[in-house]
Amino acid sequence: MKNSARWWMVAVATAGVLAASGCSQKQNEAAAPPAGGQTEAAAPANTEATEQEGGGSTVTPAGTVPAMWLQVDAEQQKLAAAIENGQLKDVHRFAFGIRDLIVPLADMAGAETPAVAQKLAALVEQVKASASKLDELGDAGNLSGTQGEYTKFDSVIKTMKTATGGH
Repeated sequence: MKNSARWWMVAVATAGVLAASGCSQKQNEAAAPPAGGQTEAAAPANTEATEQEGGGSTVTPAGTVPAMWLQVDAEQQKLAAAIENGQLKDVHRFAFGIRDLIVPLADMAGAETPAVAQKLAALVEQVKASASKLDELGDAGNLSGTQGEYTKFDSVIKTMKTATGGH
């Protein structure tokens, strides 16, 4: 009986040591920078929404409104090409990438006047809704619906561009 109790104490102590060392190893791995000296990109501002919608943007917004518009234009070209080529599984990535650029762009561009900020906020909501609709239609494999929604999406973005002086 004495040996049995001793065995259990050793087993519990060993398990505790192993658990503690395993946890600290995971912490050290999480704290260590990625291999090759690369750093991770900043997470999108709305991580809860992007997680629910199947992934975040892979585009980090530039620091100026004109530079952000260049990024939006590049992502729109990718989105249009994906739709044109019937690559509907990629639509959500580009649509949400554009959405994740438009939000900080509108914040930055609307910071100067409340009237512009209010108009841009309404347009941002339209972009968000349209990006979600593009995601749904693309996931469903609905090419004609995706094309129609892209036309609306593009129109809202053009209106934003005009409102922010991005021509």
